[in-house]
Amino acid sequence: MRRVLSPTLPKVGQRIEIEAHEAKHLTTVLRVREGDVIELLNGSGAKVQAKIQLQEKRLFVEGVSPVETNPKLNALPIHLRMAILKGDAMEWVIEKAVELGVQKITPLHTDYTVVQIQKKGADTFVERWQKIADQSLKQCGRLERLEIEMPMDLEQTFMDPKGPTFWLDEALAHQGVQAEHLQVALEKTQTTATQPLSLLIGPEGGFSPAERERLLQLTSLNNSEINNTAMKRVHLGALILRAETA
Repeated sequence: MRRVLSPTLPKVGQRIEIEAHEAKHLTTVLRVREGDVIELLNGSGAKVQAKIQLQEKRLFVEGVSPVETNPKLNALPIHLRMAILKGDAMEWVIEKAVELGVQKITPLHTDYTVVQIQKKGADTFVERWQKIADQSLKQCGRLERLEIEMPMDLEQTFMDPKGPTFWLDEALAHQGVQAEHLQVALEKTQTTATQPLSLLIGPEGGFSPAERERLLQLTSLNNSEINNTAMKRVHLGALILRAETA
């Protein structure tokens, strides 16, 4: 089933026009034809099937099924706070985050971030990343759009209102420090759609010594209870993972 994002979903028998950039993708890439049935996603948890109607260079669709929602296809309450990675690695992270149900991504500037997004402007990067996320959404059939936020500095993310934050520290497995695996910590944590939990992942090479010192100031390894603003230092096992794998 070919899918397209549309902020408006037609009712049965109702006719609406598809936005130009989505219409171009449907006709030139997916090569839809008159009478083809496609699936429209509004990016907010609902979908509908509609029939293609071509009119010169404009593309219309007519609803052929009731609007449907499926909570099982909606996003998980996970906010990924991810250091900006180089090139394809960052795009790969975004694609897989969509497929795995992540609700939101905040790209982070860190001391070891090598991508200089200021040269082209943050808006340019965010626009591209959002397009990649939207294409992945249509491919996997997810109903709720992944939100890409504007990049921020690591210190800014500590001030950003949030629920519990899990710092994925690759060094824990090799330091003999008493710490929990992420899965164990998650089992003790309650989240809601309006107060997601955050996963904090560093760049290639990890966080700098100064950043690690700051993170340790915000972390209490002996605190087994997670509150709404807690920073929890956890690990993902004995092996050191690439940033995009984590």
